[in-house]
Amino acid sequence: MEFEPILAAVSKYIVGAGGIVAVAFGVFRFLGTKWLDAKFNERLQTLKAAEDRSVRHIQSTIDREIHRAKKLYDNEFTALSECWKLLRVAYDLSAATIASLGTAVERFTDEELDRHLSARGMAEWKQREVKAKTGKDRADEYHVWSEWERYKTVDEAWRKFRSYLDANSIFFADGFSERFRAIEALIIGSNVEFEDRIREYGRPRTRDAFEFTKKLRTEGEPLMKELEQLVRKRIWSVDKGAEGSAQ
Repeated sequence: MEFEPILAAVSKYIVGAGGIVAVAFGVFRFLGTKWLDAKFNERLQTLKAAEDRSVRHIQSTIDREIHRAKKLYDNEFTALSECWKLLRVAYDLSAATIASLGTAVERFTDEELDRHLSARGMAEWKQREVKAKTGKDRADEYHVWSEWERYKTVDEAWRKFRSYLDANSIFFADGFSERFRAIEALIIGSNVEFEDRIREYGRPRTRDAFEFTKKLRTEGEPLMKELEQLVRKRIWSVDKGAEGSAQ
């Protein structure tokens, strides 16, 4: 019977120890769950931050590309529109040199001649030269001066077009620059010929004095119509990927 107290004590100890273990396990489980939750949330936040950075980078790249594409299209739209307008002016002025509208200054009175020459902007020294002549000599002197004035306008229109084309053709889609320059080559030929006609006015010629100007009109007009349609189609196109060139 002397072992019963000892067995009872041992039993109590074991029961007590089991309770401690159970409590310890419960505490560990609770703390472990909190730790895992914290680590999971930490990892989740890290992944979300990385994803946000990736999304922002992609969006920034897309925004830059859209901005670049818009700037390029805006530049192309402006360049094509303006270049066509300048070409149209240069072409029309050059093609019109095949005809000359004369003014019968030899029939003017001195007062009428003064008013006319002043209205045309003729320098006073040149006015004196014209008024010093009479009849056909006066008419020829005035005609040559008038044609030189027209030549300056024609040449200025071509140079303005050429300068703009050189500076802005980088914005054109494939095929446009070549078409602009093909027409320009015809304009240059006509302008050089126009200058020769003025210099050689009144002298006999061995060839057709209007050869290149006629060529500008016959070959240039179809090219102008074709280019006009291509420019119109390009600047009015909604899908910039379609019809990407003038080929």
